[in-house]
Amino acid sequence: MKRFQKYFGKLKKNKTSDIKVVVLCVIAATTFWVLNALNKDNYVTVVDFPIAFQYNSEEYMAIEELPSEIRIEINGNGWDLFRKYFNFNVTPFNIELTNPDERNYLLSSEYRRNLAEILEPTSLVAVLTDSLKFDFDRIVEQETEIVLDTGKMVLAPHHQLAGDITWDPVNVVLKGAESKVKELGGELILTLDEEEVEDDFDQYVPILLPEKYTSFVSVEPKTVHVKFQVVAFLEGNKRLKLNKVNFPDNVHLDNDLNSVLMSYRVDEREVQSLKELEIEAVIDYRQRNRDDSTVMLEVKGMPSYIKSVAIEPNIFKLIYEQP
Repeated sequence: MKRFQKYFGKLKKNKTSDIKVVVLCVIAATTFWVLNALNKDNYVTVVDFPIAFQYNSEEYMAIEELPSEIRIEINGNGWDLFRKYFNFNVTPFNIELTNPDERNYLLSSEYRRNLAEILEPTSLVAVLTDSLKFDFDRIVEQETEIVLDTGKMVLAPHHQLAGDITWDPVNVVLKGAESKVKELGGELILTLDEEEVEDDFDQYVPILLPEKYTSFVSVEPKTVHVKFQVVAFLEGNKRLKLNKVNFPDNVHLDNDLNSVLMSYRVDEREVQSLKELEIEAVIDYRQRNRDDSTVMLEVKGMPSYIKSVAIEPNIFKLIYEQP
């Protein structure tokens, strides 16, 4: 049994060795054949040859992706064709555009001669790409107004703006492709989307162009200085003495109240002023409702820095005594 195992082991080793020899021979033969074939002339093949556009980038801008290659048929030595097919150390063919915004295409006949010269010693058989299409705009500058949009800004509860919102600059300069600048129009919307604002705002807000324009248009400056003040309104209560006016002797209220309770919110900057303020709660008989014999209380001397005023009670029933 051991003799058989030893015999088959040798046979397996010999077989593996033979396979390696065969593979090496095939590789060597293939390499020799390829090298021999590449040394021959008069081959014809189709390649995608790299191109590059030359233009004044300070005056013009491409608004569509430019072609990066053209399809051509060439004839020549195997090594040259091999190098051009796989773009080994191949310099792109430069196409110069003088006024690229005047038209959006270039015929192959317009650059064929120059292309043939740079392909030497390979010969140009045909240009298979009929025409090169592109789209350029002249670069322009335009002054544009900044418009502030506060529709999404939310102040904290019981807070208000304490004056106007200001921003600087009010105008910015757009620079880029003419058609894109025109699409943006004569104004840019600067959106404030702050939430729960309870402190004075003093920040530089970035100007964000719509994403589809960012590759074609730049803005200067890139931020706007926005400022505004916010004031809190504090909750409070105050008891007001009732002052009855123009009441006949035989008319009185259905209760014996001499005062009412007023709840309010006051501008935090005016708390001290409120303490010194004289507020009068007036009930004027001449302002009564004759249909239901009621009269509504009127508060006089109420300043603008007091908000959300509520008085309880604020309507009184009139009682008429019989003579």
